[in-house]
Amino acid sequence: MSTTMVTGGLGYVGRHLVAHLAREGDRVVSLNRDFADSDDPRVVCVQGELFDVPRLVRTLEEHGVERIVHTAAMSHPELSIDFPVATFAANVDGTVHLLEAARLAGVRRVVNFSSHCSYGHADADPIPEDAPLHPTTPYGVTKVATELMGSVYRRLYGVEVVSLRVSEVYGPGNRMHTVLTDMLRAALDGERYALAEGGDHRVEYIHVEDAAAAGVAAARAERLGQDVYNIAGDRQVTLSEAAEVVRALVPGAAIEIGPGYIPTLDRQGRQDITAAARDLGYAPRWTLEDGVRAYADHLRTHPH
Repeated sequence: MSTTMVTGGLGYVGRHLVAHLAREGDRVVSLNRDFADSDDPRVVCVQGELFDVPRLVRTLEEHGVERIVHTAAMSHPELSIDFPVATFAANVDGTVHLLEAARLAGVRRVVNFSSHCSYGHADADPIPEDAPLHPTTPYGVTKVATELMGSVYRRLYGVEVVSLRVSEVYGPGNRMHTVLTDMLRAALDGERYALAEGGDHRVEYIHVEDAAAAGVAAARAERLGQDVYNIAGDRQVTLSEAAEVVRALVPGAAIEIGPGYIPTLDRQGRQDITAAARDLGYAPRWTLEDGVRAYADHLRTHPH
């Protein structure tokens, strides 16, 4: 039985990763800033900060951690516009400290959760991993920085760092404001949802369980052919098309989205996930319709 650490194990994608790994029989160390506990004997919760390298090294060594899946971050691109310094400190400094702890403890592999925001505006369709990187938000800049530092740690120190550029995540547990979550929540509550513009904006949604499955696949892959992989859902849709998916599930939903684009969001083509399929065996299992239906069922009995 192998042991995997998940940073941000109480977070959005992190808690799905912990559950996925435990279901498949792994021992899991869930690292969080806040105190937590688990009823699952396969899960050990550790309270700690990414900046505390000595404690991280002790934890990695004591539990025999072989792999780390790193999800802990400030994860909202639009929020990073208001908090650039805090976003940089959490995402870049935190990741560098984690990579150094992994090096000192002899951890073999680190899976770094990056983002499609690394590309910024990208006209290519599909977008390959070697496309130019022109991030448009502080958050996007931090993700590029963690990818580059991961590549350096891989080449200089032999730590197998792989970064996943994950597209727009949705599904149970999301506490952040996103268009899909907000309009689905409003529809279920019988409230009106309106955006003056954005109906033509294209988004490649990925269900949170697919994102977690990609993290597990990258942690377990025997051979990594490259430093970075695109990870995305079943297809790209406009926000107007996403609204139609919600209306089909919640008849009478009052959703109004004007034409055009959302200025604070990147305009991108689809991500090419050929490499992830080849090297990681990754393929999205959730269609947007099935994922939104399951998400709606969840939101009927849960606040997030």
